[in-house]
Amino acid sequence: MAPLKWKCQSAVSTIFFDLDNTLISTRKGDKEACSKLCSLLVSKYHLPQNEAELATAKFLQSFVLCPHNPDYDIAEWRVMLWSQALNEYSCKAEDVYLTWIKLRYECLALSADVTALLKKLRRNYTLALITNGTSSSQWEKINCLKLRSYFDCLLVSGDLPWEKPNKNIFLQACEILGVRPNNCIMVGDKLETDVLGGKEAQLAATVWISGPESPRPFHYHPDFTLPSVLDLPRIFPLRKPTVPDIDDINSNSSDGS
Repeated sequence: MAPLKWKCQSAVSTIFFDLDNTLISTRKGDKEACSKLCSLLVSKYHLPQNEAELATAKFLQSFVLCPHNPDYDIAEWRVMLWSQALNEYSCKAEDVYLTWIKLRYECLALSADVTALLKKLRRNYTLALITNGTSSSQWEKINCLKLRSYFDCLLVSGDLPWEKPNKNIFLQACEILGVRPNNCIMVGDKLETDVLGGKEAQLAATVWISGPESPRPFHYHPDFTLPSVLDLPRIFPLRKPTVPDIDDINSNSSDGS
């Protein structure tokens, strides 16, 4: 399919990416890791099937609600969640946690297609990662998944006074990279953080990765909606754009439609 054409395309030099459920399938990966662990709780840890299913379901529910309480060390917090989930088998919590964390990052690993896309995009554009979450949890993902080499700037909201959709986290990335907001786009899966924040920061455009969800009403609408981050070359061809002078840039696509 030929790339889409839009009037600010040639002005874009920088792409900001969200992490969870944009570049990596966090929700799907965490469910898959717990499913695999459920089998191991039966075969390796000798839990009855029903107890294994209850434990993994309870852990996943608690983990989604609060993946890290910053009052605790991240590993300590997760062992506590497993201890509560395992109930009478709580003595196995620490070992179960270590098995789970290994499975988790096997399931969250960047796909070969996403890896190839990021490598190609970085030859054409400056790339930044802007992710919400506690510092420990998000840097663990970045380090375990070896994401540093794909980006020119990585920002975690837990390290900063703001989180998406606050425009300042986007402007901080612009300052670090020495680019103007209207030379940047934001790509993410959340309308209320990624799209709204990109609009508030007056970026050139926002791209919503809708995934399996149907579009839902929201006050701020994305400039583009794609089913997968792999469709990004439809909008931004893999060639080096020519960035015009600021006076030549028409950035009114950030006003929303």
